[in-house]
Amino acid sequence: MAYRSSTSGMWVPGVKKAQMSDRGEEQLPPVVSVSSLPIEVREKEILYAVETSSVVILAGETGSGKTTQTPQYLYRAKFGKIAVTQPRRIAAITVAERVASEMGVRLGGEVRNQIRPVGYAVRFEEKWDPERTGIKFLTDGMLVRETMLDPLLSHYNVIMLDEAHERNLETDILLGLIKKILKRRPDLRVVRTVGS
Repeated sequence: MAYRSSTSGMWVPGVKKAQMSDRGEEQLPPVVSVSSLPIEVREKEILYAVETSSVVILAGETGSGKTTQTPQYLYRAKFGKIAVTQPRRIAAITVAERVASEMGVRLGGEVRNQIRPVGYAVRFEEKWDPERTGIKFLTDGMLVRETMLDPLLSHYNVIMLDEAHERNLETDILLGLIKKILKRRPDLRVVRTVGS
């Protein structure tokens, strides 16, 4: 049976209505299976490392789940607002879509008081709500731009620099800015992922 919400909020015959979680999130059935990713056995270690260290370097093979699972672990553990950078815009959008799908929620900002915890921001396109998005995927360049308006990135609790080994000018600038921000914000947590 298909899952969807009607635009009027009314039940549509032949369509099973989505369930609401206790956090106000519209729960859709997960479209993808996340069984047996290598990173799953390391969830507690990752959370402990992020809790006890300002900077965590997370290394793992491509496809191990670093990009999609780590932000979800941090979100479920209530680390606060999480920014996840990607070197390319298409990666930011597709990973945001994947994570929203895995969490069983719709992508984007608030719609009729429903929390949409996963969003993205890339050049010329944004789908997030400043108050309600808990995990925001964005390009390195978009996060650099955010530092112009908020030099300490004070609205984020965790910044995850995904694929940081793919060096480009924006990544290098971002790394330098975050190093300076950490001196003034000891509460900020930085997770840098590296593929092997």
